[in-house]
Amino acid sequence: MTKEVIQQYLDELEHHLLNQSEKKSIELNSFWVSQFSDKAAVYILWEDDEVVYAGETGSLKGRMNDLLTTQNHTVRRNLGKAHFSGHPNFEKASSSKSYPDEIENLLNELIAKHLTLSFILVDLGRMELKERIFAKLEPKYSLKGKRGTKKTYTKAEKQQANKNAYERWTAEDDEKLELLFCEEKTVKELMDIFARNKGAIESRIKKLELMEKYNR
Repeated sequence: MTKEVIQQYLDELEHHLLNQSEKKSIELNSFWVSQFSDKAAVYILWEDDEVVYAGETGSLKGRMNDLLTTQNHTVRRNLGKAHFSGHPNFEKASSSKSYPDEIENLLNELIAKHLTLSFILVDLGRMELKERIFAKLEPKYSLKGKRGTKKTYTKAEKQQANKNAYERWTAEDDEKLELLFCEEKTVKELMDIFARNKGAIESRIKKLELMEKYNR
């Protein structure tokens, strides 16, 4: 594809996601999650009429399931911090710790009442689409670390450290990963072989269910 064709492709995806995709209410239960596809997608969360989060995922259903649990989704932690940090029972949440029950209940009520979801099923270009939305709208709950601190890296910058960062896994890559996994290569060795970071390797192992397949 030429640069112009790629730009037009991303423009069309962005327009569809922001202007044509249905805004779905959020119901934090397994039945709601079960209605989503396992396919790759880019999604945005609206707080009333403002886009407050942009994300991409290899499995929309899996990522919506993450939305049920504060430990599994950044947006829950950022929402809780923004809205309830002044609550007398507030304790900071993390990827290993949820909020106290009272805060979790308030957070669930907030999400159900004020947040909606839009998404577009797409595989090719989903990281680029997410980054475009982030750059244009600066969704406040997509920020990591201190509130107000933006991501400063680009795909090109990431690829200076790991040349295959954000590149799609091919069928050949998956076959090679499975073979090397069976040979008991360490994650560090796999990082060097595939020129990807630790998170990418571990996520692909999980995606291919290699731990379960080979009883690791």
